[in-house]
Amino acid sequence: MERYHFFASSCRQFGFDCKSLAETKSDENETDGALAKILEVLKQVHCTFFEKLQGDLVDRDVRQVLSSVRGEILSGCVIIFSRINHLALPTLKRIAEQMGATCLTELDPTVTHVVATDAGTEKARWAVKEKKCLVHPRWMEAANYFWQKQPEENFIIKKTTTHS
Repeated sequence: MERYHFFASSCRQFGFDCKSLAETKSDENETDGALAKILEVLKQVHCTFFEKLQGDLVDRDVRQVLSSVRGEILSGCVIIFSRINHLALPTLKRIAEQMGATCLTELDPTVTHVVATDAGTEKARWAVKEKKCLVHPRWMEAANYFWQKQPEENFIIKKTTTHS
């Protein structure tokens, strides 16, 4: 999860030019904030580790539980990337696979999501035509951050209008 900046000194230390939560006399949302979301994940991991796993505690590894929980986030999603910066692509692909998605390199009817930055690419147009989800890479970043699949409608790429 990202660093939590409550105090002004923390914002300054990490180069954020904004008012801290303490300065605004507010805090993140109790149910939708980053701390609340990660608490849900930690409770799920705790429950799995202590209640669902069989065997001796010595033989258990919380890293395996974390990997398993993370691997369910995008389970069932079949993703293809379109016009993603070649430097960012390996990282996005790795993150998608760690969250349980299957990544393809060629279009195929099993694709559920096209991740793109441009609605005008061939793959993006195919997604619209085939009624597949066409989402911005921030969809994956948000799922990774919150450890939860995010609503695709919040990350839809709209066709840009070009003037001739």
